[in-house]
Amino acid sequence: MAIQEDGYIVYTGTYGTEQDQAIQVLTLDKKARFVKQLSAVQGIANPSYVTVNQKQDTLYALSEVQDGHVSSYPIDRDTHHVQKSSSQQGDGVEGPCYIMLDETERYLFVVNYGGGSLSVYRLADDHTILELTDHQTYPAGSHPHMIVQIPGTKRYVVTDLGHDKLYLYECTEGKLTRIQECAATPGSGPRHAAIFPEHRTLYVVNEFHSQVSVYTYDPTCSSLELVQEIDTIAEPLAVNNYGADIHIAYESSFLYTSNRGHDSLSVFHIGDDGLLSYVDHVSTEGKWPRNFVITPDERFMLIANEKTHSIVVMEIGAEGVPVYTGEQYSIQAPVCLKVFEI
Repeated sequence: MAIQEDGYIVYTGTYGTEQDQAIQVLTLDKKARFVKQLSAVQGIANPSYVTVNQKQDTLYALSEVQDGHVSSYPIDRDTHHVQKSSSQQGDGVEGPCYIMLDETERYLFVVNYGGGSLSVYRLADDHTILELTDHQTYPAGSHPHMIVQIPGTKRYVVTDLGHDKLYLYECTEGKLTRIQECAATPGSGPRHAAIFPEHRTLYVVNEFHSQVSVYTYDPTCSSLELVQEIDTIAEPLAVNNYGADIHIAYESSFLYTSNRGHDSLSVFHIGDDGLLSYVDHVSTEGKWPRNFVITPDERFMLIANEKTHSIVVMEIGAEGVPVYTGEQYSIQAPVCLKVFEI
């Protein structure tokens, strides 16, 4: 299929068997707002989270099973087709749920929700996965869920959903040193996070309290301070709701979170002081919205509805509120989306 030049490439991770097309590459046409499959990969079970380097020549995927692994996949830069895995690493992977590259793309971080640990791998010049350089373990009952790098620094934040904590690290040559352990609100379940460096602010969506917690960090990135907590739904909840994902539209200063159970997307405006004000919420046109992404030009949003097996396309309005375009793409249990402009 010819690639629409005026559009986006979307890499997707899902829950599926080794026989399924569990990793898919899609295209989204900006004008037609139409999603099509470009290619797919089999041979990996539950590649629920993926990440892609900036050159789009390598995709990394985890296998979210008890004895999991991480794999690298070369990408043909002309066709965007993902090829057969070129390397695999299983040491230090225990029920993984999140995978991320550092800014230098020399290290790969894997967060192990099931194993209560965090693994760091060195990457070769050809982007294949090399040795484990660090493995951080947490106390029984911990469920680390995400790691995020403070842009332009060697500092990282890990969310621990099980013990309601945030861990602030410095990473040097693949080795992590803990700088601070920050207690979150008891019972909140910090899950995913996003950072707005201009405001030196960290935003955390909590799985259990249907709230966003706002933290500031000092100029040396040495400590986190809780400064605000705000509800994701500004009305009484008639269903059990679980916060999932969080992203920022930086140019327009809006923040978004997905709500599983309420099956909605919450919209907040980010003030000049970095604090949030609630704007609205909209239906995700499906059930159990997990990951979602904002296109680089902040025109569109793609939402992965896991339980209704669809990726929904929305257009972001002038007031920051997404509007359903009517376009959906059917895909088995989508979990993760990564988007690039062609």
